[in-house]
Order: sequence, then C-alpha cells, then structure tokens
Amino acid sequence: MQQTRETYEKNAPGTDRADPRRWWVLALLSLALFVIILNNGLLNVALPSLMRDLDAGIGTTQWIVDGYALVFAACLLTAGTLSDRYGRKRATLLGMALFGAGSLVALTAQGAGQLVAARALMGVAAALVMPGTLSILVDVFPAHERPRAIAVWGSTSALGVAAGPVLGGALVAHFWWGSVFLVNLLPVTVVLLAGARLLPESAAPVPRPADPVGALLGAAAMVGLVYGAIHASGEGWTSAPVLGAFGAALVAGAAFAAWERRHATPMVDFALLRRPVFLGASAGNMLLFSGLAGTLFVLTQYLQYGLGYGPLRAGCAVAPVAVAVGLGSAVSPALARRTGPRGGVTAGLALGAAGILVLALTPAYPGILAGLSLMGVGVGLALAPATDTVVSLVPPERSGNAAALNDTMQELGNAVGVAVVGTVLARGSGGPTGIEDAAPNGFVAAAVIVTVGAMLSGLLLPGPTRPDHGTTPVADGSPLGGGA
Repeated sequence: MQQTRETYEKNAPGTDRADPRRWWVLALLSLALFVIILNNGLLNVALPSLMRDLDAGIGTTQWIVDGYALVFAACLLTAGTLSDRYGRKRATLLGMALFGAGSLVALTAQGAGQLVAARALMGVAAALVMPGTLSILVDVFPAHERPRAIAVWGSTSALGVAAGPVLGGALVAHFWWGSVFLVNLLPVTVVLLAGARLLPESAAPVPRPADPVGALLGAAAMVGLVYGAIHASGEGWTSAPVLGAFGAALVAGAAFAAWERRHATPMVDFALLRRPVFLGASAGNMLLFSGLAGTLFVLTQYLQYGLGYGPLRAGCAVAPVAVAVGLGSAVSPALARRTGPRGGVTAGLALGAAGILVLALTPAYPGILAGLSLMGVGVGLALAPATDTVVSLVPPERSGNAAALNDTMQELGNAVGVAVVGTVLARGSGGPTGIEDAAPNGFVAAAVIVTVGAMLSGLLLPGPTRPDHGTTPVADGSPLGGGA
C-alpha cells in the first residue's frame, strides 16, 4: 500500500527517525482524550442532584448520559473519514473548539431537553477529536515505541472514566450540578493553544469521500438499539415500542451493510471486519467499556442512595479505580509480550468481570474497594494490547478509519452499557428509593457483558509469537495475520 513519504521515512527498516516532540505530542493528545472521556464520569456523580433539580427519572438520566455516547459513536466513522481527508490536526482542533462551546451550553441548561441537546453537540465534537488522537500518535511514534505510547494513551482514557466522579463530586458538593462542565474549559483552551503549534498535520494520500447515506443508516441502527434498551426500563422488553425500535435497528443495520458493500469507498472496511483478530480486539474493547460504563452508572447512584454518601465522598470512593488502572497499564506491555494479545486482553477482561462480581456480592465499602481495584487492574491490562492490535492491522495511512471503527465500537459499548445496565437497575428499583436493592442485579448484568468479551478475546486473538518462527507478514504489513 502507498504510504506518505513522511510516515515511510519514520518507519522504514534500518532507520530510527522519530519526531523529537513526540512525547509532548502524546501528552497533548492524552489531555484531549482525557477531557472527552472524563465527562461521563463527571456527570454520573451529579445524577442525583440533576434528577432532583430537573425532576428527571432514571430513563431521562439515561438519555442525558447516552445522548453524548450515542452521538459520539454515530459520528465516529464519518469523523474518521473527514479527518483522513482534510487533516487530523484540523479535525482534532475543530472538535475541541466545538466541545468547549457545548460545555458552555450544558452548564447553563435550564431543562433536560436543553441538556440532552448540549450533550449531543459535545458528542459530535468528541467524534472529531478521538480518531485524530490515535492517528497522530501512530504517525509520530516509530513502531518499537508505539505499544508504550498506546498504553499511555489507553490508560488516559480509562483514567478519564475513573477520575470524573472525584472532580464531579467536589464540584457538586460546593456548587450546582452544571458546574461539572466548567472542568472542560481549561483543558480545551490548553489543547487549542498548544496544539496549534505542536501537533503535526497528516492526512491520507488518497482519502475516501464522505458517505452521508451510510452515516445516516449507521446512526439510525445505533439510535434504534439504544432507544429500545432505554425504554425497556419503563415499558418492558416485549412492549410494542421497544420491539419496534429493535426491529428498526435491525432493518437499518441490514440496509447499512448492504449499502456499504456496494459503495465504491465504504466507510467500513469489511475485509477488516472479517478478520478474527480485529473482531476479538475491538469486541473486547467494546464489551469492556460497556461493562465499565454500566458499572459506574450504577455504583455512583448506589453510593449516594444506598449508602448515604454525599457527592464528594461518592466521587472519592470511586477514585481508587484510577490507581488500579494505572497499575494494570504499567504491566500491560510486558504481559502482552509474554502472552500475546490473547493473554493480555483475556486476562484483563476476566479480572474486570471478577471485580464487578465482587461489587454485586458485598454491600459494604471494603468489598467495593476490592472490586474496584480488580476491575481497574483488568481495564489497564486489556485496553492497550487490544488497541495496539487494532492499529497494527492496517498501514499508517488507513489508521484514521481503523481507529474510528474501533472507537465507534467502544463508544457504542458505552452507550449500550448504560442503556442495558441502567434498564436492569430501573426495572428492579422502581425509583431512587429502590436502587440499593436493585444495584446487585445491575452489577451482575455488567459482569456478564465483560465475561462475554473475555470469551471472545480468548477465542479470536492470537497467542504469543514463537521466537523460532517470528512473525508472518501479510499483504497489508500486519505481523498478526488474519486468523486467531
């Protein structure tokens, strides 16, 4: 495949050229990723205050949380194509500017509808940012440093999920719930000012044109899926509106697949989707984040409604998961080298599922702390090798589209996790007063989701490479081949 001259020179055999600013670039990209991931965690701990002030039920709060993740997922493929075409730096900076604007609207929202709309705008912005961060990282780091850089990038993502409740709790304890969006403004400003100077521009040499029909069909399938899961909490899984939403999602998904297969330049690389390695890595990522998002959605409410914690105390109670994610990320590259992607990702997902089950089995905080620690280490172990596996399957000039496809599955996992686990919580609780009794069922549902991811990763991902045989190159330059 054709590569840009700059990328080829940095990665060509026998050369050791790399951008001297690459670690500063990584810090800036990680900050951009951190702020867009941070927001779900920020908002989770503010949900009880928000529910009181806006007179919103669990179903409405699911839309406030999922309005961001769903639009984020729906726009990622189109955003990845546009960033490949017009420049990843431009897309990242434009996305950060829109993210700041959406945050300003959200912090002044006077009703649930306005807040959902603001969160949707922030989802569009995040979709522009996220593929560019990974593509620029792949472009500036030589191959031998890339796993370490991706481990830092991936742990930043998980850290954003974990750190949100602490910052959100501190703000909600002293101000109003809308103050959680103030946190976004300083990082947005830093990324815009420093990024204009530090971030290198890159684009695909032969970019794919936009595909608005495919984008609409894909978005319709995602909206139908999440709509059905959320509304099942009030109307039941077999009600006509819910079954209709799932049916519409199925029809839209089939139409999307048919359209993309006939399109000259499809948004989705179906050759990539047919590769077991990609499916194992991306599905593992998706189900990991699905379980993590669902767990934190339940836990932040359980701590406040069930154990009587205030917002700040609840946020601090969740904080140890961030330390655990860091520990898992620190040992993740070494584990993946010894066991291959299969060992690292599967072990991480299994450990994460075990941690969530501990949350379901114990009502007291010492057990919650143990569960959060296990879950965090599992996230740290799994995320980096799964992401590195995905980006290694394509040449650098196609990294934007591959990153967007992986990110789409990850963000769809976030949205579905909140929808499904939140629905289990809502069906079992009947309202805020019943959350304490229903929380274990929500945790079990989240653990089952992550366990399925562990099983898929164990079946589809490759094990360690045997030193006497080395890696087997394939047509697109991937050392992983096309099978498990």
